[in-house]
Order: sequence, then C-alpha cells, then structure tokens
Amino acid sequence: MADSNTLDAQFVGQSNSFATKLYQAISAKNVGENVVISPFSISACLSLAAMGASGPTAEEMYSVLEYGTPNEKQSVADNYRRLMTRLSSDSTVNVANKIYVMQNYAIKSAFNAIATESFQSEAEAVNFAENAAAAKKINGWVESKTNNKIKDLISPDSLDELSRMVLVNAVHFKGTWTYQFDPQLTRPLPFYTSETESRNVPMMNIKKHFAYNNFEEHGFSALELTYGASEMTMLILLPNERTGLAAVEEKLSSLNFADLTSQMHKQEVEVFLPKFKIEFTRDLNDDLKALGMSRMFSDSAEFPDLLEENEPLKVSKVVHKAFIEVNEEGTEAAAATGMIMMMRCMPMHPYFTVDHPFLYLLRHQQMIYFVGRVAKVDA
Repeated sequence: MADSNTLDAQFVGQSNSFATKLYQAISAKNVGENVVISPFSISACLSLAAMGASGPTAEEMYSVLEYGTPNEKQSVADNYRRLMTRLSSDSTVNVANKIYVMQNYAIKSAFNAIATESFQSEAEAVNFAENAAAAKKINGWVESKTNNKIKDLISPDSLDELSRMVLVNAVHFKGTWTYQFDPQLTRPLPFYTSETESRNVPMMNIKKHFAYNNFEEHGFSALELTYGASEMTMLILLPNERTGLAAVEEKLSSLNFADLTSQMHKQEVEVFLPKFKIEFTRDLNDDLKALGMSRMFSDSAEFPDLLEENEPLKVSKVVHKAFIEVNEEGTEAAAATGMIMMMRCMPMHPYFTVDHPFLYLLRHQQMIYFVGRVAKVDA
C-alpha cells in the first residue's frame, strides 16, 4: 500500500487518462477558442456520485472515469482520501466539496461516511423549490472557495422542486513562480494565430534554469515552470509548428507524462511567455454521454445508495466552470464543477518562445489538475 504522501501510480494514470480523454472531447468542440478545465474537479464530483451508483449506471461511470469496474469502489475512495489529505497540506491549493440535498431528504449514512472521510465533503439541506435563493446559496459558497473567481456556477432555472441533490466540487490554485518574471521585461511581441496572422500581445521574458526538452518525434518542445511553496508545476507543450496544436492535442492521450518529464533536463532557457487570462464554462452532459456515461442522465439511472428515500434519482446536469490567470508573479486558477441530480539555429541556450497556440497542464506529483490551451491572447 502506498504511504499517505505518495499517490498510487495506477490511480494517477487512470485520472490522467480520463483528464486527457475529456479534454480532447471538449477541445474538439471549441476549435480556435481558449480552453481551461479542471479534470480533477470534474472527476472528484463524478467519483463521489459513483459511490452512490449501482448496476449499469455504476459500470458506465467507473469505466468512463477509467477505474475499471465498480469493484474498485473501495480503492477509489482510499485514493481520494489520500489525495484530499495531501492537498489540504498545500497552502496554494484549496479544494472544497459539498452536497446540497433537498430539505426533508436524508443522505444514507454509508454514503455520507464515504463523502465525509474520503472526499472531505459535507452535506447541507436546501429548498430547491426556491430556486433563486438555492442557486444564490450554492454560488456564494463556490465563490468563497475560489477566491471570488468562479461566479454563477449554477443558474436558478436549472433547479426546481424536483431537484434532489446538487454535488459541487471547487478547486482554487494560486501559485507564485519560483523564478518570477520581471514586469519591466514584459513587452508587446507577436503571437501567431495562423501561419501568417499575428497580433502583438504582452510577452513576459525570463532566462533561468528550467526543465526542458524538444520532443521532435512528438512535434513539440516542453518546458516545466515551478512554483514556490508548492509541488504544483506548469508543463507547457509548445508545438514545433505555428499551426501544430491540433496534431499535438490528437496524441495527448497516448503521451506518458511521467516518461516525458523524466526526459526533461534542467538547463538555461530563455523563455518568452504571454500573459493570459481565461474563463471557460461548459455543460458537460453531452461530453460525458459521448464518452459513454449516459445512463446516469436517463430515467433508468440507478443511484440507490445516495438517499434514504428510495425515490429514483438521476443527474440532470453536470456544469463546469474554470478560470486561469498567468502573469509575472505566478498563476491563479480556479474551477468548480456542479452536478445536479434529479429525478499544447541553436544559440548557447535554447529559446522557448511561446508565440503561437500551445497547451498547458497544471500538475501536482504527475497528476493533472488543470489542462487547457491558449489559442489566442488578448492584446
């Protein structure tokens, strides 16, 4: 058994496999747009719900989440317990889980035990029939947990007297670069959105020792930026071609990130990186259905282990909202997922010039917390 500070490699692999698969599904539907999602937040929310599922619904959920079968329930719960415990000691990351239940309904004690012990979640009763007040309460909580970056996660019209449970996971990260960029070196430089079209954007510049490698066989070079006082790192995948992002995204799920990072070596690199700020909201119902998790949204959904009342439950909505801001000082990222149940010539040192669309991944001990792309930058 892994000790409390190391995550099970298999679990990290499963989580990252779900992360890249989901990112590919979402990015394919948002061509040319900036994207940021927190697969960790989405997975935590779905994994908690899966703890209350049975039958074909559970089978689909465990399969799409890459855990295998519902027989893995205990190991998934144990892995989340270790993960949440470890994250709680990282001052740069805040993770919060909550279950809102329709008043006068009770959560089954076994489910509540897993939610509390493994997912550090808590339950609160709310009257969904008063939808504006209920949405305000849930959104206020999400806002407070994400440094006011994620607002209006749940819309009032997605709640009504038939709503029974809303599962919400919020994650907020605010890291300061180990080597901060000097704001006086930031200047307008071109960022190419096609082979020939570019616009000037605020480009940061620094020259330090970073883990770097050009993976020519994969068509991209990679750079890892670290944060002080945190194990979180930002891995940037920069396509070798100006228009090479789609090809890199296509092979994302076949990349072994542990292998890649082991082939990256610290060397002096001059980095040019644009400042960027992205907010992205998405209703995940169709993406999850396309991946094979459709039964939970249907009237055949089986969630018998959630509520004491054995009234049929189904998921009406899985909404996700994420935010990321990268500047000279560091990175701020936040995300929330709400699930509603119802009925990217060699000089002396390499240059890493991020002047065209790229991919970035925020990772903590190999596990992907945020993944996204910058397709364009606001000038």
